[in-house]
Amino acid sequence: MPRVRDNAENPDPGFAELYASLPDAAKLEPWLGWAKEASPPVLYLGIGTGRLAVPLAREGIELVGVDSHPGMLERLRARLPDIELIEGRIEDLDLRRRFDLVIVPSNILCTTERLAAAARLLGRDGRLAFQLMNPHWLAAGTSSKVRVLAFDRAEARIEVAYPNGTVQEAEVPLIWPEEVEDFVAEAGLELLRLSGEPDAELDESPTFYALASKRLRRAQMPST
Repeated sequence: MPRVRDNAENPDPGFAELYASLPDAAKLEPWLGWAKEASPPVLYLGIGTGRLAVPLAREGIELVGVDSHPGMLERLRARLPDIELIEGRIEDLDLRRRFDLVIVPSNILCTTERLAAAARLLGRDGRLAFQLMNPHWLAAGTSSKVRVLAFDRAEARIEVAYPNGTVQEAEVPLIWPEEVEDFVAEAGLELLRLSGEPDAELDESPTFYALASKRLRRAQMPST
């Protein structure tokens, strides 16, 4: 049984191979709707091999992609040769420009350091949209594909089984839905929306989506 790990400091070639074997995303919301509302281009952090990026590009969304895994970017360049791609860790990014929308699927913004780095890439009224694994769902142990090996309030150690037999090992820092408003406020953001997956109550949804804004709060706006 092949086993892979997502390690930004020592990229696992098998991890890129695994993601390249997955079918493209069929459900593009909420990302597509948010992207259509934003001024282009949209910055996509953790763009991977393109299972979501390629369908978004087909819908006319202009993307700038970032990933720390060279194997992921190599595969995506073959699929979207005209896209601007940047290899690097989120924590280290200094792109010298700002974006109206930054999207971060796949449980990447699960640390305060990464969240703060993503927030720094927003324009004055920019919005940050991200997806996180739901600790309530993990605690319930409701999936045969995700095995929870260890769990506490701050972190879970899990194994994820994929259809081809590959198993991904991961240690996942946990952000609870009820903590998201304070979580984003630490990065100078205001929470605009928090929701689970369609047709799922928030506590029962495998992942949840957060949309935050860099708009100045009324109390912080300069007086005239």
